[in-house]
Amino acid sequence: MLSGFSIPNGCKRTCLVAVVGNSGDVSFCFGSEDFKIGGFDGKFSLNRGYVTGILTVDTVADFLPRKGPLRQRRTGIAYISNVAVRERYRRKGIAKRLIAKAEAQARSWGCRAIALHCDLNNPGATKLYKGQGFKCIKVPEGANWPQPRTSPDMKFNFMMKLLKTPTTT
Repeated sequence: MLSGFSIPNGCKRTCLVAVVGNSGDVSFCFGSEDFKIGGFDGKFSLNRGYVTGILTVDTVADFLPRKGPLRQRRTGIAYISNVAVRERYRRKGIAKRLIAKAEAQARSWGCRAIALHCDLNNPGATKLYKGQGFKCIKVPEGANWPQPRTSPDMKFNFMMKLLKTPTTT
């Protein structure tokens, strides 16, 4: 699955996977760069772990407005998509941990901000993202910003967060 993504040159994409093992601890897979699932070093058995959540983060910028007359791809902004946590594992901090890992990954790629679209009909997700420091960005009236590919009646908030660079002491 991880090697099946096609991305433009110079862009990065990682799928983060939260896995709960027999002990109840949640572990993460960091895409193809550090392929470990639940501490099993790429050897994964559903008898030894259970996928509880996923998140995709990339620098492809498909859902960010292009800049300039040549409509160039934006750089320095990571984009979160496909956040999902199994229903019985919700409200246990898994999504928060996935978001924190996505932010750390974006920082390691040199990104200065991270963005996402949030379904207006999902107040729980909006609350989660605002609690993690994301702000709603008002899209200018008449602006032709790209939208996620869903049903035409679905409406989104565009949200963004500036990433703090880690300070050294």
